[in-house]
Order: sequence, then structure tokens, then C-alpha cells
Amino acid sequence: MFTPELMIAPDERVFIAQAEAIFARVVSQSIQERGIFSAALSGGSTPKPLYQRLASSKLIDDAAWKVAHLFWGDERHVPANHPDSNYRMVQEALLSHVPVEPEHIHRVPTEMDVRLAAFAYEEHLRFFFPGEWPRFDLVLLGMGADGHTASLFPHSAGLNETFRWFIANEIPEQKSWRLTLTRNAINAARNILVMVKGEDKAETVSKVLTGSYAPAERPIQLIMPDDGEMIFLLDQGAAHLLPAK
Repeated sequence: MFTPELMIAPDERVFIAQAEAIFARVVSQSIQERGIFSAALSGGSTPKPLYQRLASSKLIDDAAWKVAHLFWGDERHVPANHPDSNYRMVQEALLSHVPVEPEHIHRVPTEMDVRLAAFAYEEHLRFFFPGEWPRFDLVLLGMGADGHTASLFPHSAGLNETFRWFIANEIPEQKSWRLTLTRNAINAARNILVMVKGEDKAETVSKVLTGSYAPAERPIQLIMPDDGEMIFLLDQGAAHLLPAK
């Protein structure tokens, strides 16, 4: 089974600094090798301090932001100005502070019907990425206490999708729909960074990293890059049930 690199931060300051350093390293390497940088961003409370840190980061200059293309790995089916919108959070925390070209900000068209929005965003991705799968330079992910990542929730139909890049995924327990990259689209990335914080996630972290392979129960176990690097960045709370080694 694929084993990701593991980093454990002693406190919040180091946690964000390590995430910033990883993000900046991938930006620099991508621009040096290909002249652009592409990322699929995540929502939620965990990456927000990273985006706020990146907004004034000395590790990424204006020239780099101008060749950055920013997408979303998943989104809630709400208007772009809704408080629950992942786009809105990233816009307020990061995009309004850095010189990313407006046409390089690729938000999910949530004003559309949820299934049409998924098809439209997939077509947008296929136009941008010419290969069999989207080759993001970086995919940022989180993990819920239930083991979900992006909007791939336990026992949801989206876990079984192997052809599509981006889908509408119904979450019956929440009586809602989410829009998300599929597992194969995520696994095609050159770099994947999973940021996990909190003691409430420690049991799941332990099962994911040291337990049996049960992706229907813990969907994040589906994330194993085909030809890329994957880092789990944990805080002390999320890591405290892992073996000492």
C-alpha cells in the first residue's frame, strides 16, 4: 500500500509555516520546469490560515502569482457570495491580496444546476489540461473526522467513479449535494498536500495511516498519487494516537 510522507508540527505556527514552505516549493519548481503553476484548492477552516499567510508570503513573488492558475478541488452548491462557499473563503483570505490574473481564477459555476455545474467544470478542466487526467502541480486536501476528503464522503456514490474528472456527489447524511474532483483526477497530481488538525481526527488518522485499507469507510485511503508526491501534514492533536516511531 502507498505510504505518504508524514510531517508533524509541534504547534500552529509551525504547521502553517510548513504548509507555506511546501506550497512555495511547488510553485517555484513548477514555474522553473513548465512556466506556470496550477493548484486545486480546498475549503474548510484548516487551510484558511495558510491562505492568509500566503497573501503576504515573502516566498512567492508577484511574478509567480501572475502565472498561477487556481482551481477548486471541491465546492458546496451555493452562490459564490454565500458564507459557505469555498470560493468566497479563498477570495477573501488570499485572492483579494495577490496579483493573480482574473482569468486564471477558475471557480466552480455554482449558479448552475448541480449536475450541469459538474459537467461544465469538467469541460473547463479538460480544456486546460490536455492529457487523460488533469495534472495539477498541487492539490490541497483536508480530512474530516469521518475520513472524507474533498467531497468524497464515506459510502457516497462518487467513490466508485473511475472515468469522470469532476462530479456532483450526493451526501445523503447531510441531505445535500457537493461538487468534487474524483479520486483519479486527484491522484494524477504531481503533488498532494493533506492538512489535518485536531484531536477529533486522531482516531481516523491512526486508522488511515496504520490500519486496514477500508476506503468505503475512510475515502481518503483512495488517494494514492500515480506519479507524484503526497505529504500528510498533521498537528499534535491529529497525530497523538500514531505510534511513537
